[in-house]
Amino acid sequence: MSIITMPLEAATGGETGDSAETFSAPAAVITAKESRQVLLTPEPFVSADEAAQFLCVKRRYLLELARRGIAGAYALGTGGQRKIWVFRLSELAVSVVRNETSIPKPAKPCTIGSGSPR
Repeated sequence: MSIITMPLEAATGGETGDSAETFSAPAAVITAKESRQVLLTPEPFVSADEAAQFLCVKRRYLLELARRGIAGAYALGTGGQRKIWVFRLSELAVSVVRNETSIPKPAKPCTIGSGSPR
């Protein structure tokens, strides 16, 4: 722990004046090792229901986005038809900010009309 000394006005947010009084308050000092420990704590995964509620969308829409590769969606297991999806809310929020949440409509197949070209 260290002691920080500053003018009383700066500590209290008051106007600057002629006062030469100082205010000493203990302040916590975070070492580099402690800051790395804070960053190493992984963000928990949430279910599709919680993630859909976070984004204010329907669960079905969120799962469609997950199948199309939205950031923050992770499939668990190796099921061919059904997969369990888990999400990281911070990565979903970044995807929304980057506007990566639109689902493009599939292209219509090109067909040749019947009959004469005339």
